[in-house]
Amino acid sequence: MQSTSRAPQEPTLIQDQAELASSRAKADRTLARRLAGTAPPSFSKTVSIEEHIVQASDDLLRISAGFQSVLTLLDLQSDTRVESIGLHALLLPLKQQIDKNVDRLQALV
Repeated sequence: MQSTSRAPQEPTLIQDQAELASSRAKADRTLARRLAGTAPPSFSKTVSIEEHIVQASDDLLRISAGFQSVLTLLDLQSDTRVESIGLHALLLPLKQQIDKNVDRLQALV
């Protein structure tokens, strides 16, 4: 019978928590930037490209935080469910792509 035990997950969980905190900090900075540069609401329907970029960044940051929560849960279950490791391996690159795109969008603003 093969042993499926893995190394302790504490460094990974610590990294996950740090990444989640980083994502939250980015979202907070984006929101602060948007609020600082926002004029009082007007009744026109026109939205600037900058506002679209900020809104898209916010949406992507929320998705990234959701992915981080799922990845953390999968890490916690990896000792009891082997499928968790495979799901983690599939979802992590998607989260990294989202984070990279958020950085690229925020560089435009």
